[in-house]
Amino acid sequence: MLIGHHLRVDSGGNSGVGIEDEGNHGNDETRLFILSSLAQSQMSRVACILCEEPLLVFDRYPLVDGSFFLSPKQHSSGCIEVKYEGRTLYLTCVCMSCLDGTSSSRAINCRFCKEPWDGSSLVLGTMYAYDIFAAMPCCAERFKCNNCFKMLMHPQQRLSFYSDYSHGVTCPYCNTQDTHFVKPLTFCYAKTTATRLPTLA
Repeated sequence: MLIGHHLRVDSGGNSGVGIEDEGNHGNDETRLFILSSLAQSQMSRVACILCEEPLLVFDRYPLVDGSFFLSPKQHSSGCIEVKYEGRTLYLTCVCMSCLDGTSSSRAINCRFCKEPWDGSSLVLGTMYAYDIFAAMPCCAERFKCNNCFKMLMHPQQRLSFYSDYSHGVTCPYCNTQDTHFVKPLTFCYAKTTATRLPTLA
């Protein structure tokens, strides 16, 4: 099941979460896309991008005890390069325990505003067609150009679709085109405990 969400704002200013149509992809197509991508890389397991715990990938839903997502940035060497709708993206996984974040040993906080990252609302065992970390900006640092570090938009503003944060934009100040809202995880997040994980060290 390929999933995308968008924010709907009604006339009263209230927002709600809806389902974003990410294209004509059914459950089987998404499942086969993931399984064939792993087969081409000769992998039957994936590692959680946060804790590096190995996860088995199943051939039926739920595909993994966590969630897959596609990112324009290779967050670690274990992320698998794939072609998706003409774009080069990286198939990445977060395990169920890190998504939940209830265990203090699994929790990560923003380095700048100290807000904890919470992936508990994400659907397990499927794939999101965008970077799930970029889609949940928590503070002004997440809206800065990756080159000149000037603000690309006001922190109170929000893009229409979660997937928009994973698309390339041109900075109006330095004209650098990049996926500016997709930041390296080590830049944005830190472990909340003294025991830090290698990917976030």
